Amino acid sequence: MIPGRSIAALLVGLVAVSMAGPFIVLSQVGPFALPAWRLLAVVALLLPFALPRLRADWTGLAPRDRALLAFSGVLYGAHFVAFTAAFRFTTKESAVMLLAGQPLLGAAYGALFLGEAITRAMVAASSVAILGLLLFVRFDADRGEQALLGDALVLLCGLLIAICYGLGRRLRPRMSLVGYLSALYLVGGLTCLAGAVATGDPLGGYAPEGWFWLACAVVISTLVGHSCFHYAVKFVPVFQVNLTILGEPVLALAVMAALRDRFPVLQTSELTVRQALGGAVLLLGVGLGLWWGRAGAQEPPPAEDAP
Repeated sequence: MIPGRSIAALLVGLVAVSMAGPFIVLSQVGPFALPAWRLLAVVALLLPFALPRLRADWTGLAPRDRALLAFSGVLYGAHFVAFTAAFRFTTKESAVMLLAGQPLLGAAYGALFLGEAITRAMVAASSVAILGLLLFVRFDADRGEQALLGDALVLLCGLLIAICYGLGRRLRPRMSLVGYLSALYLVGGLTCLAGAVATGDPLGGYAPEGWFWLACAVVISTLVGHSCFHYAVKFVPVFQVNLTILGEPVLALAVMAALRDRFPVLQTSELTVRQALGGAVLLLGVGLGLWWGRAGAQEPPPAEDAP
């Protein structure tokens, strides 16, 4: 069975990560600068405690694992950029609701590379969820190409983080938690920083409110939220880790609705009937996948079997 600590970590991580969408909108920080600050600030907090463990972890890794760790960090940084940028093209509701497709991507990765079999019931659940995705695409197709680009960025974000969690199933048993997080966040942050410099995304000059919401994204959504998920991925199959994300859009929309009257930036979009229907179908499909999914934790694959 899945350890109780891992379940608690997933639940705490879910609540903390669900705040990322509102923080991103409220901060008004650019798509490269915001994740660069999020990840590198967390590294600065962790590194004084993590450096001895990180050195030992790095020495103990095989060359292929070192390359996978670097690759995972690049994907991790890119997933932040894709999600942050999506808010500039599609509605806030579509951006957070489309994240519920992430468990399907995690299930596919687990089946292809980690030996986590997909049952016929899970295929049926995936079909229901895909129908929900199509309803969203149909809505945003009426709004123009920019909305579709935003939807594509959110789906790309889900794919990148699903692969990252899959690689974590291989790497986490070989590394300490603090060493793994420091390496992952450092490479991801440097990836985003390079993107910010290349695109001219400003790294400073924000309003005081922007710095405050950025700090909230650093501490709550990144240091607490994402770290909880990376802790759990050592003990929980990729499919179930990603399935936990199904609660994120619901919580994020609830937070934005609660803050709607206080912050004008949250009043610029609405949840239409078609979006609500698509979201309900999407969550139904992912929920069925959870109900019919894994009964317990699985050991990570041997080194020679994992990509």
